[in-house]
Amino acid sequence: MIICKNTKKETAMVYDIVVFSGQSNMQGQSDRLTESKEVKGAFEYKMLTGTFAPLKNPVGEDVRPDGSEGCRVRPDTDGEAWVAAHALGSACYGNTNLVPEFCRAYIRKTGQSVAAVSAAKGSTEIEYWMKGNLGYEFLVRKTLAARAALEKSGAETGDVYVVWLQGESDAIFQKKRAEYLEKLSRLGGDLKKDIGMKRFGIIKVGRFTGDARDDEIIGAQEDAAEKYPETFIMLSETAEKMDGMPGMMHPTIGGHYSAKGLEFLGKEAGESLGDFANNSN
Repeated sequence: MIICKNTKKETAMVYDIVVFSGQSNMQGQSDRLTESKEVKGAFEYKMLTGTFAPLKNPVGEDVRPDGSEGCRVRPDTDGEAWVAAHALGSACYGNTNLVPEFCRAYIRKTGQSVAAVSAAKGSTEIEYWMKGNLGYEFLVRKTLAARAALEKSGAETGDVYVVWLQGESDAIFQKKRAEYLEKLSRLGGDLKKDIGMKRFGIIKVGRFTGDARDDEIIGAQEDAAEKYPETFIMLSETAEKMDGMPGMMHPTIGGHYSAKGLEFLGKEAGESLGDFANNSN
């Protein structure tokens, strides 16, 4: 992170912090690595080193509950054992994640630089991300550390956003619309207080179970954006239709998106958040 020099005075760079949270589709469980070009104007905060790195695929880092470095999910990884041993995860198999395309789209729309914070973990219910639980602890800790690192470098923090792609596990375990909405509402309120979040952006969850259980979670996310616009914004509604779109779904892992699908969602959601940011400033 640098300070840009003006001929008359030094002007600190301003970075919007965008936190990417949720379960495996947000962590990134796609079918291949499409590209690994650095995103111009964006960096990713790495809590294991306390530093910023150029943002590029693969995104994220594998962190154990004690804060030590974990291991990436690979094709031969015992999934249940990995979930039990980690607090946060990087893109599985080192493949494409939606974060780079999201940030490219956001930067194109706004001209604003981005500090990305990946705080996602597969197979998590919303409860994992609620205040008092491990996911929330790490999301907040990592976000505040990113803010502190920005300020230490001489840069400034602009707006703080959370981008959310989660709910598949809650559908599996038959969470009802009202219950999920209540938890989501509390989560948004707590993040406003604890990390100074401006908006909680929802990438509406797709159809994972293929039955009415999905409708409960999808409906709750729609309700959040409609009833609580001061906290939530709907960034994309495409995921629930993607199983009917050629090439968008993972070819071998049900309910997960291909690299093409994640890039599509990232671009769409990044443009939506960019439009919101431009109209709210």
